Amino acid sequence: MLAEQARAVMRLPAPKIGTAPPPDSPRFVNMPSWMWVDAADWEPVTATASVSAGSVTVVATPERVVWDTGDGHEVVCEVPGTVFSRDVYREEGSPDCGHTYTSLPPGGAGARVELAAVWEWEVAWSSTDGRGGELEDLTTAASVLVPVSEIHSVVTGHR
Repeated sequence: MLAEQARAVMRLPAPKIGTAPPPDSPRFVNMPSWMWVDAADWEPVTATASVSAGSVTVVATPERVVWDTGDGHEVVCEVPGTVFSRDVYREEGSPDCGHTYTSLPPGGAGARVELAAVWEWEVAWSSTDGRGGELEDLTTAASVLVPVSEIHSVVTGHR
């Protein structure tokens, strides 16, 4: 009962979504995009409930982020993801958490899709009398709207 009380007051951070390109810039069909959550928040969170006979501590540990990319795909990342920078750029995309859109959304070029991050937290408890166990996982979520577009090129002959 104490473990459930501690779990109920636990405040987990919602994912702070980072993307490259940034959320207000288009993702282009067949070009990789990067996704990440704030690594500073990728830490266990604890809460304790006490009574005169002892206390119970509940620990929620980040397990993974499940990304719904808005185009019918899901990307599962067991790390916060790599923040994009010129120093870590790779032509093939993010080393650990990215997605490549392969077609335009139903609204056509520039239409926005919802990119949603559901952060799953594994929850365990321990008591001052040495007992412990697992509790039901917790989740936090956030989303952003991102435009998806495409680039057309025209090949012409030389003179």
